[in-house]
Amino acid sequence: MTSSSNSSACFPRIFNHGVPTRCWCGEGITTFGSSTTENKYRRFYRCQIARDIWMVDAKHERVAQEITKFEERVIEKVKSEIVRVEAEMSEKLKEKVNLEIARVAQDMKQKLKIVTVAMVVVGAIVGLWTSLTV
Repeated sequence: MTSSSNSSACFPRIFNHGVPTRCWCGEGITTFGSSTTENKYRRFYRCQIARDIWMVDAKHERVAQEITKFEERVIEKVKSEIVRVEAEMSEKLKEKVNLEIARVAQDMKQKLKIVTVAMVVVGAIVGLWTSLTV
């Protein structure tokens, strides 16, 4: 013969039919009506403490949802700001690079002029020297 143990054997479940007189926490109850569309006019029987806990939990859930929505909006704004700043920085960088290229090109032209004049002078000196030595 086999015997099975059941947790309900240790703690028999008490069924209350009708309107309860005590909350699940042991306090006296108050009747509350639902204000949600899913449970319109449904009655809940709880003590004031249990009702306050339930209201805090519901408020916590709403605040958590609002925080999530806020985070999503902030992330979208940050992403769009990053794109804007990257475009602005890229444009400024292009301007600076172009200015630096123009400056270096001007500097190179100036140095090329100096080198050309120096070559002409050296050529003239060499020409004079060879004409004097012949």
